[in-house]
Amino acid sequence: MIQELVADVIIIGGGLGGTSAALAAAKAGMKVVVTEETDWIGGQLTSQAVPPDEHRWIESFGCTASYREFRNRVRDYYKRNYPLNEQALNDPELNPGNAWVSRVAHEPKVALQVLEDMLAPYVNTRRIQVLLNTRPVHCETAGDQVASVTVEKTDGQTRYKLRGAYFLDATETGELLPLAGAEYVSGAEARSETNEPHALEQADPLDMQSITHVAAVEYIPDGNFTIPKPDSYDFWHEYKPSFS
Repeated sequence: MIQELVADVIIIGGGLGGTSAALAAAKAGMKVVVTEETDWIGGQLTSQAVPPDEHRWIESFGCTASYREFRNRVRDYYKRNYPLNEQALNDPELNPGNAWVSRVAHEPKVALQVLEDMLAPYVNTRRIQVLLNTRPVHCETAGDQVASVTVEKTDGQTRYKLRGAYFLDATETGELLPLAGAEYVSGAEARSETNEPHALEQADPLDMQSITHVAAVEYIPDGNFTIPKPDSYDFWHEYKPSFS
């Protein structure tokens, strides 16, 4: 079964970028449909469990208004819902996770709650419609323009044909590019293509940013969960890559 949905802006991918785009478009008076392949919006901050990677001046400048609001809401959430001591409650720059990579490290479930609260006024007035567990499967084009994107529930039972004036690819890996037959490149371009003085002499399509494996770690006093020493432990313990 295929249902047709029409909006001003169609956003494929409900990570932090897609969610932010939906919020901005809705604030500008547009009707938005945003899809997300998992059951959580928020991407890196939620289902991917990655703390916000921020610069050292984030508390003073170099921060958009919506991201500032998000950070403030995260801190407020902890102060309202967690048993913090007096020092933490009175800290205007509270870092819930006490991490160094982020000045406001926090749990994925808190980021999800805050993002849903920020979208709620627009979701409840039907300005934003969020389709979870939904992935793109087909893209209809007319010349160099996208006419519609068909998405499918991950259970394979329901499809939606999405039509709009604007289509945003906010997926993690550019899922719409091949579906739309759009021109794109991957990896690092050659110096001859960009005139960047530090670019590679030859293009390398496999030169991409590495992925991050994230694990939730808990300290358990007197706990001992040591595993048998892996066969390759000594090699990796001493290994130093050539570029380090």
